[in-house]
Amino acid sequence: MKKIVLTLTTIFTVLMLMVSIPLYTFAVSKSDKDALQDKINNAKSELKNIQNSQRDAKSELENLTIQVMDAENELDSLKAELSELESSIETKESEITEKQAEIKRKEKLLQERIVALYEAGDSTYLDVLLGSDSLLDFLSKYEIVQQIVDADTALITDLDNDKKSLENEKAELETSKAKVKELKDQQEIKSNELKILKKNKQSEVDKLSDEEKSKQSEIDKYNTAMEEVNRQLSEIGKDAQERLDRDGVKFDGSFIWPCNNKYVTSRMKWRWGRWHKGIDIGARYENVYASASGYAYNATNPGGYGTYIMIFHGDGYATLYGHLNSSHIRNGQYVSQGQVIATSGNSGGSTGAHLHFEIRNAQDGVGIDPIGYIFPLPDETAESEEKTNE
Repeated sequence: MKKIVLTLTTIFTVLMLMVSIPLYTFAVSKSDKDALQDKINNAKSELKNIQNSQRDAKSELENLTIQVMDAENELDSLKAELSELESSIETKESEITEKQAEIKRKEKLLQERIVALYEAGDSTYLDVLLGSDSLLDFLSKYEIVQQIVDADTALITDLDNDKKSLENEKAELETSKAKVKELKDQQEIKSNELKILKKNKQSEVDKLSDEEKSKQSEIDKYNTAMEEVNRQLSEIGKDAQERLDRDGVKFDGSFIWPCNNKYVTSRMKWRWGRWHKGIDIGARYENVYASASGYAYNATNPGGYGTYIMIFHGDGYATLYGHLNSSHIRNGQYVSQGQVIATSGNSGGSTGAHLHFEIRNAQDGVGIDPIGYIFPLPDETAESEEKTNE
């Protein structure tokens, strides 16, 4: 059987070629797999937020598009109204020109009448009447004279009315024209503002679309990396099992406490917004023992478990020892139950020296609560929630 001995360094190198993510993310252990899963979950959450923002932006863009169309239609209507009004104004101005000509004609007639009366003197009308041959002739001449007087009066009145009508028509035309022009100018401003808003919203939608593609690409890279991590973890577990089978080592399912200190500061449970996958033991720079026999591997995760060791015991079991000060084993070394493998410490994401200990399924990394599995909860166990343990 061909031996497969995979070191974490080799796996780091493979994964770093796959995706540009910090090295410690891909240490082949469940802790780093979980860290990668957190990245995937966070990226998916961010993608969902981007998609929600994009949906809202697209909805706003659609509304703005409708508003722009309505504004343009209103502007076209005002332009048509203004054009029609300007045409009416031209017609009115033509009529005014005609009225002005008529006024001049009437003024000329009136002037001629005044000149004639002036030249004839004030006795003109009286002379006409006195020169009548008979009463009937007198009445007839009187009626004619009265008509002339009335016509003169009407001519003056018509002239005055024509002037007033002309002034009123001019005023109405100027008022209507100014009003429509003001509405048109306001509508043009509104239309231009809406076009700017639409353009900006389109830019926002385009930007969100690019962000969506980028975030999806990021998720795809994470998923590819996760597939590789799972493959490597499975391969290491299989390799360890093959070596155990070859050596005739059978796992009896028993574990021992991994250090002399029995003080449990934090159990396996939800805390600080995430699942604590093992237990924390208050061992401060003390010897750490292999809880069961198997093949051991070193790993480092600066942001997580720091320096840690995973031991594969066979039958699908593995143990993890985190936040170590130092490791005393070589990669792929067989260790016996109770053998000193490390010194506990404060490495990685920890602010106080302790030992993080996990029992898990070696294939899928599912954790098993050590409390009650190794032996009943020790009397010294406490439930400290100080954030000195991870």
